[in-house]
Amino acid sequence: MKFKLLAASIAVAISQQAVAATYQLTELPRHANSKYTNVSDANEAGEVIGQASNLFGVKIDVSYIDFDDSNLKNYYDNAKLQYEKIDEPITFTLDDIQNNNAANTNAQAHAFMLSYITSASRSASLEYQQVNRSISLMFNNNTAEEFVVFDEQSPDYQGLTRSVSNYLTGIADDGTIVGWGSAPYKKITFTKDGETEVDTYFVRDWRNKGVLITPAGEKIALEPAFAEHGGLSLATDIKQTNDGGYVVVGQSSTSLSKRTIESIEDNCDGVDEPVEVCIQRLSNPYHTRAYKWTFDNDFNLTSATDLGLAFTPDEDSEIAYSSIAIATNANGLTVGDSRARRQSNDDLLPNDQAVYFKEGEIKRIKEVESFYEYSQAIDVNDNGIIIGAFGRTANGSKENDSTGFYFDTNTSEFKEMPAYFENSVTVVNDINNNGFVVGQGVVEKSGSSRRREAFLYEIGADKLVNINSLLPCKSDDFPYTIGEAVKITDDNKIYAVATKTVERRNTLGEIEKDSKGEIEYESVTLPVVLTPISGEPETCTPPEAETYERQSASWSWLSLLALPLVALRRRRK
Repeated sequence: MKFKLLAASIAVAISQQAVAATYQLTELPRHANSKYTNVSDANEAGEVIGQASNLFGVKIDVSYIDFDDSNLKNYYDNAKLQYEKIDEPITFTLDDIQNNNAANTNAQAHAFMLSYITSASRSASLEYQQVNRSISLMFNNNTAEEFVVFDEQSPDYQGLTRSVSNYLTGIADDGTIVGWGSAPYKKITFTKDGETEVDTYFVRDWRNKGVLITPAGEKIALEPAFAEHGGLSLATDIKQTNDGGYVVVGQSSTSLSKRTIESIEDNCDGVDEPVEVCIQRLSNPYHTRAYKWTFDNDFNLTSATDLGLAFTPDEDSEIAYSSIAIATNANGLTVGDSRARRQSNDDLLPNDQAVYFKEGEIKRIKEVESFYEYSQAIDVNDNGIIIGAFGRTANGSKENDSTGFYFDTNTSEFKEMPAYFENSVTVVNDINNNGFVVGQGVVEKSGSSRRREAFLYEIGADKLVNINSLLPCKSDDFPYTIGEAVKITDDNKIYAVATKTVERRNTLGEIEKDSKGEIEYESVTLPVVLTPISGEPETCTPPEAETYERQSASWSWLSLLALPLVALRRRRK
């Protein structure tokens, strides 16, 4: 590899011709007991953290279920009808679930009960088991192992409760990790005043709490600044400082909104339901602020700082306002978003706006062109280049309108990034210190579910490049499509999420077969690392269904191979 890098750097020096670099793909381990495995961050040493979803075999607790409930019976009848429509017999009854543990042994029954208890109305009621099939992962050379943030062993069935959210979001150069998780739900009983019937509810001690995980595996909770009714905190990024300490950024609750206080006083009296159930149903109860925590090199907390809000709320305002820090660099420059006012007329904007936090100030990155415009700063490199996205909400959704941008804090230059085509939705994820950005963009101009593929972009270039065009052509020997690029390190390795066709598995993890007994297949996500190598990419013949014409590079991709030599000199000791 050193020889290839040296040869590449010489080629750049003696030739003005742009020759595209290619990437070598290596699969990272998949979590063995989940359908999907993704990567969330990696450091320069190659240590990787991630997430798995659609966990197999989650235990279903039916001890509290009322099997005489007409809603449950109707749900079963509808499920039976759906099986009949595809000419497949249903293999369980409600009696099997109630008396024979079918919900944890029969794949159809397991999927049925999982669907029933996690439907939006039942999950929100807190009268049903709370299930989250997503887990956090730490990768090593051979496996992707679950890392338990705050979950606990269930008192009702064997194993963890599987009722929590878990996210590992950032990893420092020495392997220190940050993230957050929710408290596990616990089952309580309640009897309304004047009644004898006992109701079951599921409650938790707090919503989310940030966590720092040392290289030795010790978990240090980031307690919220305001912890009434549990509070809330998140950790989104971490950087190691020159003196060996750490800067962690994220968000913390700072107070309850006036509307929440009034709602608790008026409604949460403990007469018709437990007080904690009433409170936990409230949405957005807290004022939350971007927060920064600093630790010394022995992981002692040395400061916790409220980074503020981008405007001053009216004194009589009843609703909760928020800001959040998403990323920070080695120089302490932190980026994120905040509620804000329109700069031209001081109107309060309905959507969050991209900001950066520096030396006690909050600075807006761009002025809105539309009242319904939103923006968010996603990452910042050590040179002060911020990347993010902006767009306009439509019916409260940001999914169909997102444009990448970069902003130079040294010159205040704001630039919109190019996209695969005009109006293609673009999502940016990471920027390295060499000025390369990775993310994903829509590559199909029409269709109800338009495909997205990963891109690589150099700050200042005229176009972004589809990462798949820098890989071998798709074939039986190379069955990958890179849907999202998540991280690019300073040696230009790209950590990404690929799709691949594998055997279909049901919710218990069993391989599924069709009516003829033949194995069925499906597309899943898996984590990969892409390493720069010298050479020119293949010229691929796109399949008939392909609607996006692959771009050739318009700038010197061989510079990607030379840059690691520079990056090694820049890296902090």
